[in-house]
Amino acid sequence: MVRDSLLLKALRGENISRPPVWFMRQAGRYQASYRKLRQKISLEEMFHSERYIVEVTKLPVEELGVDAAIVFSDILLPFEALGCSVTYDGGPKVIPGGLPFKNPSFDFLQEKFGFLTQSLQTLKRELTVPLIGFCGAPFTLASYLLEKEQHHLMKETKRHLYQEPVKFHELLSLLTDLVIAYAVLQIKAGCDVIQVFDSWAGVLDEEGFKTCSSFYLKKIVKAIQKLGVPSIVFCRGACSFVQELVDVAPTAISFDWQRPLTYLKKEVPASIALQGNLDPDILKAPLPFLEERLCQLLQSMQGEKRFIFNLGHGVSPDISEEAVKHAVNYIKAFPCH
Repeated sequence: MVRDSLLLKALRGENISRPPVWFMRQAGRYQASYRKLRQKISLEEMFHSERYIVEVTKLPVEELGVDAAIVFSDILLPFEALGCSVTYDGGPKVIPGGLPFKNPSFDFLQEKFGFLTQSLQTLKRELTVPLIGFCGAPFTLASYLLEKEQHHLMKETKRHLYQEPVKFHELLSLLTDLVIAYAVLQIKAGCDVIQVFDSWAGVLDEEGFKTCSSFYLKKIVKAIQKLGVPSIVFCRGACSFVQELVDVAPTAISFDWQRPLTYLKKEVPASIALQGNLDPDILKAPLPFLEERLCQLLQSMQGEKRFIFNLGHGVSPDISEEAVKHAVNYIKAFPCH
């Protein structure tokens, strides 16, 4: 039963076996089977097709043997509920519609994203591992709306934050309501876990992180957990905002690789699970070196009932499928507690 899966046990603090393993972006361009599908169909079509959502979500479970499936989708999809268009040619972009600044009701999401709920229901019937749903956090979503080029510089997002703070927080509030409604939709369709990605919040200073990221993350996490579903929060730069993320009180915090988990577990209460945090580029190293680093990480967390193995970021297209498979097999064979 899914409830007895290693992932859900780790999130409950009950895992006394090896750590569960899954990867952010575990379904994607590094997989030969995925690239073959992409030759026939665009990303926009895939993200709106029940057939392809189900097929691609299952690929890593079937081909790698990971301990969880994460729905094949994109954090920008909810923008469609605000009348925006989303394109992926040359990178993800949001084309604004007439964004309302008075928060609308999102009762229509079930109809708008029926293809997604149907996909999740199908996956729940067919999977033997937990199904992870996900959404983007308000600050990260706002950045995709505001940045038109050189996203990594975050100039427009910070300009709006510092020059038009009232309007900026109105936007964050609107996006918070949208994210909560979108997460609830996924939970009602069968998702066992929700991960919230605040991928760009690492550019903020401490005060900015508190007011623009963790303040809104807390609202989202409370709404998810009110439905009895565990939450995982991921942020690039999470190692710099440990206390702020602890205050959000998710079920688990997913860390990047900037600090070792042995340090982080001293800063995080035992009631919160730790997920992470191998540097993805280590998967490009020779296999003996990869094994050495995996061993170090696993040994450092041995005996931890709330540890979930993952990367400190997603699997990139230039990582070999062989290396990912090797990592999964190594973790599964690692001595138990």
